[in-house]
Amino acid sequence: MPALLWSGVIAWLSTGPGVSVPEDWRDLLAWDKLGHLTAYGIQTWLLLWGTHKIGIDRPLGVVAASAIFGIAMETIQFAFFPNRYFEVLDIIANIIGSLLAFWIFRNFYH
Repeated sequence: MPALLWSGVIAWLSTGPGVSVPEDWRDLLAWDKLGHLTAYGIQTWLLLWGTHKIGIDRPLGVVAASAIFGIAMETIQFAFFPNRYFEVLDIIANIIGSLLAFWIFRNFYH
């Protein structure tokens, strides 16, 4: 349940007003990207924790689900929300956050 609620928060934040078009690859290090990394890291952690608690051990599936959710959110932003953009660097930050959460979960929790 916490992972679903957090995914709702991500969806709400992703569809709110905002304009941010990256100028170059250095934008990956911008605060916006840190926000993406953190949000998707938390989502992945919550999914890993929840699935682990119910006896499902499919961490790569969790990371893939988080990545697919991130790609879907970028697509939805572009398709349905004015002044929002599909940003590949956001997707990269999302995936890095998911992988980092997976690494932390495996090394310190599981």
